[in-house]
Amino acid sequence: MDGSVTYNTNSLQTFDPLTRVGINTNQILHTDIPDSIAQMYIIANSNDSVVPDEEFPSKVISLRGTIHGSTQANLDDRIDIFKGYFATRNVNLDISYGSGTRRYTAMKSNSVGIERQDRALFAKYSVELLCKPFGFNTTASNLWTAKTGFTAATFSETPTITGNAPIQLPVFTITINAFTGTADYVQISNDENNQEILLFGLGLIATDIIVIDSNLRTVTVNGLEVDYIGTFITLEPGAASITYTDGFATRNVDVAGQYTPRWL
Repeated sequence: MDGSVTYNTNSLQTFDPLTRVGINTNQILHTDIPDSIAQMYIIANSNDSVVPDEEFPSKVISLRGTIHGSTQANLDDRIDIFKGYFATRNVNLDISYGSGTRRYTAMKSNSVGIERQDRALFAKYSVELLCKPFGFNTTASNLWTAKTGFTAATFSETPTITGNAPIQLPVFTITINAFTGTADYVQISNDENNQEILLFGLGLIATDIIVIDSNLRTVTVNGLEVDYIGTFITLEPGAASITYTDGFATRNVDVAGQYTPRWL
């Protein structure tokens, strides 16, 4: 980790050792597992119990550091600008991690603490950020090499899912280049847990673009939301099996699948 950190694109690591001004963030506490909620239920007549599920509602990330100015007035201005960064909510907090960047959706959870001594040209700062529970990569990963000009009625792929959050949320994009027949249904299935999402009776035509977004929980055709049957696909880390099926007599379609790995 090289210590780079930005909040809503504003760098919190701008200290210049030559001019002795800028922000120096020296504590970035983000590697704890998110807060979790779980409940244990008694199994009747067994003297045993079970936790059927665990939810991760949020994660708190703490930042600590110093703000340096060239004069008293310059430090005043820098403190005002710094505090203004945190007036926005639900923005990207980007932290360098491993060989890349870990991204969180964040907002300040309390006041921004500024500790400053009289006539000093620096001030200590502390801020706690309330984040959505999982960090994620800044770029998406392909589930498979996109099927282009695909002509078979069905196919299955067995990708290996990275990330360590309990579920990963894929996005499927289906472009209908041409088809024959009137049974205009399209289905995506998760063979590991029998989840299926089905689009049927939409009056599909050539050039239609279908997007099934498990993260936003929307299904669109050419950008307009449509009804669907079933449930959005969720993937667990590790081995997966996903099947595409349609009901056309013949078809020429492009089918792509992506997800953005999410991390505890």
